[in-house]
Amino acid sequence: MERLIWLTDVDRAEEPLQVSIEARSETTLRVLVPNTVVHFELRRSGDGRPFEGALGGRYFLFEPAPPEPASAATAEVGTRRK
Repeated sequence: MERLIWLTDVDRAEEPLQVSIEARSETTLRVLVPNTVVHFELRRSGDGRPFEGALGGRYFLFEPAPPEPASAATAEVGTRRK
């Protein structure tokens, strides 16, 4: 399954770049530009920080959505011990 995301250009916020995620780790995001042979990496320096990277003189950011907290119903599933 291909997941497409938008990268924000720091200098041209009105010109985002759509890319496909090839691989992801805690500190690195490897992306492909659709319909091209172009791929590049964005890196982040720590948790909660956006991924950052450059391509052809443009500098991009990607800030992933924070993980959704487990629902209260899921958190209460289990057996009760006495």
